[in-house]
Amino acid sequence: MTNPDETETADPAEEVVRSIAQAQRRLFAFILTLVRRAGDAEDILQETNVVLWRKRETFRPGSDFYAWAFEIARWQFLAWRSRQNRQGSPLDAALLCEIAEVAAVESEQYGRREAALRDCLQKLPAPQRQLILRRYQPQAAVNSLAEELGKSAKAVSESLRRIRETLRQCIERTLATEGT
Repeated sequence: MTNPDETETADPAEEVVRSIAQAQRRLFAFILTLVRRAGDAEDILQETNVVLWRKRETFRPGSDFYAWAFEIARWQFLAWRSRQNRQGSPLDAALLCEIAEVAAVESEQYGRREAALRDCLQKLPAPQRQLILRRYQPQAAVNSLAEELGKSAKAVSESLRRIRETLRQCIERTLATEGT
């Protein structure tokens, strides 16, 4: 007997919710490049999320979700800015649109680098992958890792440096391959 979860197709609304949730950090970073205060960025992000949900039916599956979401975020920013202009916002609209375009491109590049990093992490030998992942856990200092591993802090630091360099080279190769 087959598992009913395997035979059902994914609910489009669930897919949109999942995509919106995954996009939060990048959308916030994008919006924060356009406004000066994190509180304003949070407000715009909240409005963006509402509009993304309301307009979920207009998203074409298979197209670039981030491009769609960033365009909506840009429009939400412009609406916010229009409200601020009534209070005397000094920034030029053309300049802000140009900043938004650059931020969208940079966010796309960040997304590709993040995906490349995930792939490159998987290519590392298990002990190296575990060490680098453990290093970036909260309160994971080199000294405590060294003590756990029975190595000097200098040896652990050097291992981490080599792993980071391996990851950097792998990411650059991956991105260069994507570009060709």
